[in-house]
Amino acid sequence: MKKGLECEELEEDLKAFLSILSDIGTPVVVTAHRNADPDAVGSAYVIRNVLRRRGIDARLLFPEGVSQVSKRVIKEVIGVEPSEIEDEAPKESAAVVILDTASYEQLGGLADFARQVIKIVIDHHSASKLAEEADIAFYDPNARATSEIVYLLVRDCMEESLETAELEALLAGIVYDTRHFILSTPRVLRVAARILEEGASLERVLRSLQSPPPDISQRIARIKAAKRMHAIRAGELIVVVTHVGAYESSVARALLDLGADIALVVSEHGAETRIVARSRRDVEEKYGIHLGRDIMEQLAKRLGGGGGGHAQAAAMTTRASLEKALSEVIKIVEELLRSRGLEPQVLV
Repeated sequence: MKKGLECEELEEDLKAFLSILSDIGTPVVVTAHRNADPDAVGSAYVIRNVLRRRGIDARLLFPEGVSQVSKRVIKEVIGVEPSEIEDEAPKESAAVVILDTASYEQLGGLADFARQVIKIVIDHHSASKLAEEADIAFYDPNARATSEIVYLLVRDCMEESLETAELEALLAGIVYDTRHFILSTPRVLRVAARILEEGASLERVLRSLQSPPPDISQRIARIKAAKRMHAIRAGELIVVVTHVGAYESSVARALLDLGADIALVVSEHGAETRIVARSRRDVEEKYGIHLGRDIMEQLAKRLGGGGGGHAQAAAMTTRASLEKALSEVIKIVEELLRSRGLEPQVLV
C-alpha cells in the first residue's frame, strides 16, 4: 500500500495496474461508494475515460446512484444527464477499480463482486480497509480528495492530458471535499491552480456545487431531526444525536448551524442502518476528536458493518437496528468525551 504519490515509487504499481487491466480479458468495472459525492464521481469518471483511451473496456457503475449535488455536477460540468453517466453493467468482469471508498459496505450491491475479483483501489480516507486488502492501491491519506490523487496520477505519472470536462470534474471533487478550500494543503491548492491553468472554469464548478434551497421534504426532515434530538454537553462542546428517514447529510449540516459542535444522524434503510457524522472544523484541533477514527471505526467494531471518513465528515452502514445503533452512538460519544477528560451531561 503506497502512502505517497512519488511517480518513481509508483512506477511498478502503475505498470502492473495497466498490464492487469489490459490483459484481464473481461470488461473492467470502475466504481465508487454509494450515493457517490462529487469527489467519487469526478475521480471515477476520469479514471474510466483514461482507461478507455488506453483501449481498456472500462464500465462506470455507481451502486445505488449518485448524490443530488453530483447530479448537478454531471449535468453542468460533464455535460450529460445524470441517467447517462453510468455504463451498461458487464455480464462478467474479473477486475474492479474502486475510488474514494474505504470499506466493502460502502459498495452496497457491488460488495460481493468486489470481494471476488482483482481490486485496484484509489483512495484518500484516513482508514481504508479496501486499500489494505487491494491487489494494488494508490492510497494517500494526506490527500484532501481522491480527485487530487487521480489528477497527479494521470497528469504526472501517466503523462496523459485531460479534457476540460474531466479537469472540471476533478476540480469539483476537490472543491467539494475541501469544503471550498477550507480544508486545504499546499499540494491540493497547487493541483487546483494547475487545473485552472489548463483551462477549467472555477465559476462553472462553483455554480454546479451551489445548493438550491431545501425543498419541503428536506425542511421537514430537519425539523423532525431537531425534535428527536438527544443533546449532550461536555464543557463548551455540544454533541447531538438524532434519527431521520432521509437527508442525513443535510440534517447533520443543519444541526451544526443550529449550534451543535458534532452532529450524528442515524437512519434506517430497509435492512441497513446508516450513520452520518459531521463536526465543526475546530473540534479536532481542540479535543482531538476524529469522526472516522474515534466514532465510526468504534461503531463498526461494536455493531458490525463498515465505514470510515475524515476528521469532520464520516459515515458507516450496519445491519444493526435503528434503536441499537442510536444506543451505541450515545455510549461511544459519552466514552469518547470522558477519554478526553470531559464529563458529558444530557441537555435534551
